[in-house]
Amino acid sequence: MALWMINIRHSLDQAVLHRERCIQVPSRPGNPDFWDEVWNDYPDKEAALDALEQTGAARQIRCPMCKP
Repeated sequence: MALWMINIRHSLDQAVLHRERCIQVPSRPGNPDFWDEVWNDYPDKEAALDALEQTGAARQIRCPMCKP
């Protein structure tokens, strides 16, 4: 089972969908490096895509590195 992650950057009004093994995903996503950055994980791609749409971020992006 693959894990999907959404990185929400409030200061950039951006949400990015990543695969679990993407090199951009930190080893400890529960502890963000910046106060305005949030990581959420989802058990399947459909749930992650639904959550991406619900973030309300102006820019909703699929990571170009892991190509989810």
